[in-house]
Amino acid sequence: MTALSHDWFIPPPGGWTLADVRSLPEDSRVEVLDGALIVNPRPLPLHQRITRRLAAVLEPQLPGGWQLETDVDVLLAEEPLDYVAPDLVVFAAELPLTTRPIPGDQVLLVVEVVSRGSRREDRGAKPLAYAEAGIRHFWRVESPVSGALALSVHTHVLADGAYRATGEHTGLLRTTVEYPLEIDLAGLTH
Repeated sequence: MTALSHDWFIPPPGGWTLADVRSLPEDSRVEVLDGALIVNPRPLPLHQRITRRLAAVLEPQLPGGWQLETDVDVLLAEEPLDYVAPDLVVFAAELPLTTRPIPGDQVLLVVEVVSRGSRREDRGAKPLAYAEAGIRHFWRVESPVSGALALSVHTHVLADGAYRATGEHTGLLRTTVEYPLEIDLAGLTH
């Protein structure tokens, strides 16, 4: 068995670049925010269930021109580097599914399912970076995975360069993200 090298996460001279991140092992669970590397553990099964079921409910409701994927890399900015992997991304349908990373200017909606280990980034740094990149819609899902008592979805729309809260949804989510959406939130965890 080959010994695992732990030096791959040491910042290169001059800071992280897109080329540096692309040179990391493909299965590395890393993001870069404001040039700082963040190593993420694999999510809990409940986190994965929520993400998977939300994607399954959203995808059939997408109008033409948009596609949806989970856990894909998105490039928000190159200097300083903002390179993230949101839990769910709705992006332009004309982009081939071999595109890596997805350019931030091609993204309509990002969804973060908050976990205990990602609360700071999912509630603060990442929404700021998404807004700076011009992503029009941001949803934050709170659940028992993040310490919440029940599942809720906080929806936001970009207005004047910052996100404005449009609702905190429990039970049934009815909203518009360039098109009407309806989601039974109880079905995401059971």
